[in-house]
Amino acid sequence: MPLITVVGSVNRDLVLTVEELPRPGETVLARDFVEGVGGKGANQAVAAARLGSSVRLVARVGADAEAILRALAAEGVDIGAVRPAPGTTTGIASVVVDGAGENTIVVNPGANAALSVADLPARLSRSAGEVVLVQHEIPAEVVAAAVLRARDQDGTVVLNPAPARPVAPEVLAAVDVLVPNLGELATLIGADRPDSLDGARALLERSALPCRAVVVTLGADGALVKQPGRPAAHLPAPAVEAVDTVGAGDTFCGALADALARGSDLLTAAERAVRAASLAVTGRGAQSAMPSAAQLDPPRATES
Repeated sequence: MPLITVVGSVNRDLVLTVEELPRPGETVLARDFVEGVGGKGANQAVAAARLGSSVRLVARVGADAEAILRALAAEGVDIGAVRPAPGTTTGIASVVVDGAGENTIVVNPGANAALSVADLPARLSRSAGEVVLVQHEIPAEVVAAAVLRARDQDGTVVLNPAPARPVAPEVLAAVDVLVPNLGELATLIGADRPDSLDGARALLERSALPCRAVVVTLGADGALVKQPGRPAAHLPAPAVEAVDTVGAGDTFCGALADALARGSDLLTAAERAVRAASLAVTGRGAQSAMPSAAQLDPPRATES
């Protein structure tokens, strides 16, 4: 069974659904409220586990996380490396989603800020077929240590640099696949965010990032894949009716890691991740809308 280690955050998601996102200084009434499990680390772990991968999560939680840990274990995520952080509460994400599925998110890191380099397992991967997946909702020194340690232990290192913040060149150079969205890519290279697909492709082509490959997520426009010595390839997304975009990027990353751990080449893995993210936006919630393997790859009808 493919093995993925996710080093990242765990949050309680407090999701409010509104007709329109509030403007600065404006108060609006929500028509619905849901509390669930979130955090980029937990979300990406669940996305990969739901597709059939064996997934280990490395994270910190507060004393209030009993129900969250039960939910992660029920999804098949190995929580043996999820440790309590004394004196803290689990991270909280306040999510507001409008009628078109767009969202704004404010995160209080809570116990995620207590994750340290000492919490990392001595071995993050043991073979070239394993994947280590890291994001930015944890301290920068832990991200750097996880990436550099994984680089020295074979395996494939995938970094989702979200939320956007600078990344040291030596860390980027140790990354096999960088997965930013367009805004995060612009932040990494100190450029303005383009407003068109052609502009996104041009930005990626001139980015000259030291990582081995870059996959830029573009929402409804799919993704761009840049590999050494090749022009950027555009992978369009299937047309769907978006209900809620929360967790779409995490679904993409989890599905990408799952496909890479199964031995897929990067273009094939990214195409599958685009389809997984497109399915995720057709349902409400982050983890609740993530597709299973049967939903992503339904069996084909046989001819009689």
